[in-house]
This record gives sequence, C-alpha cells and structure tokens, in this order.
Amino acid sequence: MFYLNRPFNKSYLLGAALLLSTAGISQNIKSGNMQVASGINTSFFINAQSQLYTWGNNSRYQWPNTKSSLQYLPVKVMDNVSKVTSGEYHILILKTDGSLWAIGNNDYGQLGDGSTNNRSTAVQISTEVKEIAAGKDFSFFIKTDNSLWAMGNNTFGQLGNGNTNNQTTPVKIMDNVKAVKAGTAHAYILKADNTLWACGNNAAYQLGDGSDVSRSMPVQIAGSVSTMSLGNQFSVFLKTDGTVWGVGFDGAGQLGDGNTYTVHRPTRIADNTTSIATGFGHALLLKNDGSVWAAGLNDFGQLGNGNNNNSGSFVKIIEGCKAIAAGAYHSLVLKEDGSVWSTGSNGSGQLGTGKGFSDRNKFEQVKF
Repeated sequence: MFYLNRPFNKSYLLGAALLLSTAGISQNIKSGNMQVASGINTSFFINAQSQLYTWGNNSRYQWPNTKSSLQYLPVKVMDNVSKVTSGEYHILILKTDGSLWAIGNNDYGQLGDGSTNNRSTAVQISTEVKEIAAGKDFSFFIKTDNSLWAMGNNTFGQLGNGNTNNQTTPVKIMDNVKAVKAGTAHAYILKADNTLWACGNNAAYQLGDGSDVSRSMPVQIAGSVSTMSLGNQFSVFLKTDGTVWGVGFDGAGQLGDGNTYTVHRPTRIADNTTSIATGFGHALLLKNDGSVWAAGLNDFGQLGNGNNNNSGSFVKIIEGCKAIAAGAYHSLVLKEDGSVWSTGSNGSGQLGTGKGFSDRNKFEQVKF
C-alpha cells in the first residue's frame, strides 16, 4: 500500500473518488526468512534473524525506538519481528510470538487500542495473530483460528462489517480467511477456499464486481486466487495458475493492458507470475524466472527502467530477484543473493542508498 502528499493530478484519479496520494497500502513480501516491505515513503526489511530495519519518512515518529524524522540509511528498530505493514502514518508489527503491535497516527482508531490517541511507542493490540494489513487509516489482522478482524476508518465500508462507522477496537469480520490486503479505502479478502472477496470504496470499479457502488459487506469477485495487491483505485490479483488479473482505474497504464481506460471487471494482464506488488499508480510483477516487470506511473522513476515515462505495458526492469515491494512512488526488490535494491522517489530517503534525497530511475543497492 502509501500516501505521499503531492499535487493532485486529475489524470491519475477519478474526480469523484478519494483525493488521496496512496497505493496498495503496504507491500509485505516474504522470501525464506527475509522480507522487503514499504509504506508511502518508507521502506522496511526483515532479515533472516527477524530484525526489523526501516528507512525513509518518520515525521510522525511512527517507527518504534527511534526519533529521527528522516533516515536515508536503514536503521534497526526492533528484534523478533515476523511481519510489518504500513498505512499512511501508522504501522502494524507482528512479532515472532504472534503478538500484534501498533504505533503512529490513530485519528480514526486504526491502531485498535480503543482510543484515537496517536502513539509514539508501540502498543500491543492482540495475540495469536498470523497475518496483518494496513490501509491509509484502517487496519486488518487474521488470527491463528483464521478469523479476520478490522479497526479504523470505515467511511466507505472498507472494514467489511456491514456499516460505515469507524472502529477504535478490533471488530470481527468473518471466519475462514487466509489473507487480506488493504488499499486507500478498499480491501480484498482471500478465503480458505481461494475465493476472493472485496469491500469498500468502488468509485473507480476497483472492487471488480462490475459496478461503481461502494460495499460495506464483502462481495465475491473471483475464485482460484493465490494473492492480491491493491493500488490507488485499482486492484491486481494472482490466480493459482500464475495468471495476473487487474481491474479499476488505469489512467497511467498501471494495469499493463496497453490502454488507459478504466476496467470494470477483472481482465487478464499477465502470465507465469509468482508475485505482484502495487504502488500509487504502478504495478510490479515477479515472474517465474526471477525477472521483474513494471507498468504504469513513472514520474519519479519508480519503474526503474532508466527514464521517467509512463508505460502502459509491462516492461522487464531487473533480473535475479525473489521478492518485490512497492511504495507510493518507489519500488524495492530482494535479489537472490539477499541484497535489497530500490528505485524511484527519494524525497524522504526511502531508497536507502545513503546518497541524499534525490530520486532515481534505475535500481541501486540499499546500504546496510
């Protein structure tokens, strides 16, 4: 997922929709014991020793155990971390013991601690948790019994509990869930039978049910799905046969289908894919052969193809990779040798290269 405050450009958004600079909120892609993840203008890495490193924007002191507002080199912030996910200015941290912790902005109750007080120190929210996801200002987690829980902003019904009331404490949404992803103001839920369900804002047809009506109760979208990723007003999901499907707003070519027209129902956009990631207006695919392909918005060089031109079709950008992640306007890859590489917007140091705050349109290695 990703909400960098930047000038609003109507060519990238439908006017009736949320005016938020965000992507599919936080990507959290695991490979072996290592993970790369990203927020709007923040990046994360969990190494093989379960140590959490982060770099980029910390203006709301949403990182644990640090008070630096900007960091252009990775800094270790916590041990014993299993997964991490980021909303706009809040973070969810899943520790190796299954406990869930939250930190940062809490104006809609997205931390789930029963208040709307911001937190600069991580607070424990739950136990026996196995999956987490963060939207702009809302959050999800899945417990070990496969129940899905949600908290935070619910203006468009994105929590999926049948109403539009904000929740400051976790509310149970449904059972038999194995994965969940959050976008700006919509969510995708993957059930144990591999059926895909969607709820929340639908102004750009991003839910994939063929309408532009927002849903406060999840509606079924597809079957035989293995994973999904949500951008700003568009959605991408990967089926068990390795095909990739996209739906929603396509103004920068982020669906990679060769067009820039809004897609009302999921359409097949790629094959032979093992992983997907979405930013504000770009998408990344990790292919079976370890190559990474990108499409969409490229104004900050987030596609990593050496220029700043948008691409309406997927282009190969780097090889030898085993995991991918996308921030709002930057991209991360984890290479087969365990090194992390980044490209795109760097105004907050989120590329982690130690070379100041200038943007890049080619991948460079993150310096640990």
